[in-house]
Formats: sequence, C-alpha cells, structure tokens
Amino acid sequence: MNADKVNYYEACDKAIKIINRELVEEFGKLKLADFDKINVIRTVTTVYQTIVKRVKKKYYEIAFEAYILGMMVCGEESTKAHRKADKAITMAWVEDQLNQTDFVTLYRFYNELERKVYKLAETLEVTPNRNREIDKAMRYLSQQLGQYCINFTDYAVIKAFQDYGAEMVEWISERDNRVCNECYALNGQVFPVRELPRKPHWGCRCRWKPVFRTMEAGEVANTSSGK
Repeated sequence: MNADKVNYYEACDKAIKIINRELVEEFGKLKLADFDKINVIRTVTTVYQTIVKRVKKKYYEIAFEAYILGMMVCGEESTKAHRKADKAITMAWVEDQLNQTDFVTLYRFYNELERKVYKLAETLEVTPNRNREIDKAMRYLSQQLGQYCINFTDYAVIKAFQDYGAEMVEWISERDNRVCNECYALNGQVFPVRELPRKPHWGCRCRWKPVFRTMEAGEVANTSSGK
C-alpha cells in the first residue's frame, strides 16, 4: 500500500456527515421540548448523552478502519491487520482516549462536553431567543465531535505503527495552496513515533508514514535471547 497516497480519513468524513445529521435531529427535538428553569439541565443533558452514546460507536468504527490501514501501510497483510485490530481497538480503548487530554483540542472530551451542557442550560434559562442559542450550541458541538473523528483516525494510525514496531515516522502534508505554513514546514520531517509534535491546528489532515531504519554494515540486530 502506497503510504503517500492512502486516505486515512475516508471513514472519518463519512462519520462526520452522519453525526451532523443526527445533531440536527436531536437538537430539533430540543427546540420542541417543554422545559423550564427546573428541568432544563436534565433535558439538555439527555440530548447530549443520546448523541455521545451514538458518536462513541462511530469513533470505534473510525479507529478500527484507520488501524487496519496503518497496519497495511507498515506492510501487514489484510487478514492479519484485521485480527490485530480486533484486539487493539475496543470500546474500552475508545473510552480511555476520551478521558485523556487531547493535544489538538487541549481538553478532555467529557470535561468539555459537560461545560457545553451547563452553558447551554444556563443560556436557555434567560434567553428570549431559544432556537438561536440551540443552533449555536449545535454548531459548537459539531466542531468538537468532528475534530474527534479526525483525532480517532490519528490515534489509531499511530497505535498501529507502534504495535507493528515502527519507531520513526515521516510527516506528510498536503502540497497544495490550502496547506498552512506550519504544516508545510513539517512536510518530510522524520520524528520518533512516540515524540510526534502536536498537529498545528484543528481540522489538520496531515498524515504520517512509517520509517524503518535499515541496519548499517556490521550492525547486529537487537533480538531477544529468551532468557
């Protein structure tokens, strides 16, 4: 598989479209909900919880496909890549990522979600234009959920590289007129897979390919003695 041309984000893009349709549906229900100052937080929380339950399944699907691609880019054949993905990508692993501080968004998923819930609930208690505030909250949530579609693609690809044994990766940026200066400057640079710099901005679609160092003449491979 040609690492320079592989599209890690195909499943990601499909998921974003589905998630946004579901957001319109759920926030549409919120517009029609009968709530007051007493039950507004419960009503808003229920909508967000419904959305997150669905979106976590999407994150799992995105990561599963991205992990397989990452493995195949390393040189693993398809059947083995699928078997390894079954073990590596689980809902427990997804939950673990959601509870870590992300180095693109710079927050923890659930912490930010809770902040959004309370902010919307507080706003709805006092605003005369409920639908406008609900639409605004939907856009902000869409940005968060969409970014995490990209994040889970990246998490899974890097995990695949690490699980395969790749120690170095090369940064690949799009070489078109839309690429930002920071991403352009990173193109072609090689980093240890465990020390990758954070992506410069939200929505970044830079990707990586594994770099396997060849042994120099006279160098002895580091193999386990089994002792």
